[in-house]
Amino acid sequence: MSRYLGQSDPRTSSSTAFFADWSADADAAPAAGREHAAEASELQRQVDFSTSRRVELWQRSASLRRRALALSTLAASAAAVVVFAPGPTANADPSPHTWYRLRMCESSNNYQINTGNGYYGAYQFDLSTWRSVGGSGYPNQASPAEQDARALMLYRMRGWQPWTCAGILGLRNDADAGSGRTGDIHIGGSRGGSHGGSHHSGIPSFPGSRWYHYGDWNNDIKQFQNEMHRRGFFPPGTGQYGPLTLAMVKRLQALNGLIPNGYIGPNTWRLAWTGKYSNPPAQHPTPAPKPRPKPAPHPGSTGKAPAFPGRHDFRYGENNKDIKRFQDQMHSRGVFPPGTGQFGPLTLAMVKKLQQANGIRGNGVIDARTWALAWTGRFPAARTPAPSRNRPTHPSVSVPRFPGIRWYRYGDWSNEIKVFQNAMHRRGYFPAGTGQYGPKTLRMVKQLQRLNGLIPNGLIGPKTWRLAWTGKYTPPAS
Repeated sequence: MSRYLGQSDPRTSSSTAFFADWSADADAAPAAGREHAAEASELQRQVDFSTSRRVELWQRSASLRRRALALSTLAASAAAVVVFAPGPTANADPSPHTWYRLRMCESSNNYQINTGNGYYGAYQFDLSTWRSVGGSGYPNQASPAEQDARALMLYRMRGWQPWTCAGILGLRNDADAGSGRTGDIHIGGSRGGSHGGSHHSGIPSFPGSRWYHYGDWNNDIKQFQNEMHRRGFFPPGTGQYGPLTLAMVKRLQALNGLIPNGYIGPNTWRLAWTGKYSNPPAQHPTPAPKPRPKPAPHPGSTGKAPAFPGRHDFRYGENNKDIKRFQDQMHSRGVFPPGTGQFGPLTLAMVKKLQQANGIRGNGVIDARTWALAWTGRFPAARTPAPSRNRPTHPSVSVPRFPGIRWYRYGDWSNEIKVFQNAMHRRGYFPAGTGQYGPKTLRMVKQLQRLNGLIPNGLIGPKTWRLAWTGKYTPPAS
């Protein structure tokens, strides 16, 4: 025992060193010491066995934990694939995470987005692509489930090619891309609202990529008008969205709880087939009290002008309904053709003449003062030019009325241009009309204007239109 007096306390040293020192002195110790040494060796063996057993058990539990984590991850991945695209080969389709990345890039994962750029919904379909995979109405009005399903159909038909973001994200086609196999895709979820354009019960889908408004002219508006005509509420359709159509559309909207803004969108389109409508009651004028005598207005004027409607003065080159109203007022006084709304050379000359006749500087701008002169101002009577060899008259020629709501120009294509071309063709000055305003038509129109005293600007307005039947013409030198 005296050996341990100069050493550290064996309770604070390692058990291995303690037992080793004790064993080393076993031969020199008495019999009791040898018994203690044997007991210490047995205790050391048990401690070593217990330590190795704990290490073995810890290693086995760590292995089990790793296997459980791997199995749970595999089960979650398999479940995600099955939920997105059910079917026997669904695991070949892109994963839900891949579709989520695509949606975030295309639309910030917004299924109802419509920024007005012609692309709609979470996958930014345009209307032609949406309809190519069986969609109707607008993609952003479809449910998320339907958008997901139709995006998968498009992928099965064309791969990632339709999506710009797929290239940005580095997405790669799999075995199903472009396979054309879409029969196993279930279109889940009906449309998100009642304003979709689905075709049922004989109501055609809304055909427009934008809403129609006053001044438009196309076959879709004609279809809308003809449906109201079939119900007995409107004349046969012409395709022109004019004042009569505007009044009818606003009344149709008001009677069916919509804001009467005059726009033909999906909701208003449907009302032509399903909405309630009644023609406005005929208004019987009540006898007006006898007016007091007023000073006689200038010859040809009405004596009272409406308020100037513009937020700015009207100038050469503009085209709107207020200019048409001004022109129509001058037409009612017999000094101008029917209004078109186009502020062209004829209108410019008439405005300057009106201003000069009433003591205003003839700047050709329709401001509030010039506007009032169309109703109250004097205007010199037009002189009928005497016939001459340079300006032949054609009393027997029937000239059709100018049909346009605007002037025709290079690049246009319409039946009215074809009528103009055919009139020149009958006179032997032009090939048979095609309706396309191309380089040959432009040269012919400028020559026709130049020979008849008009500015050769190449625009077909009312005066140039009439020259196709009455104006003098010689083909330009080649």
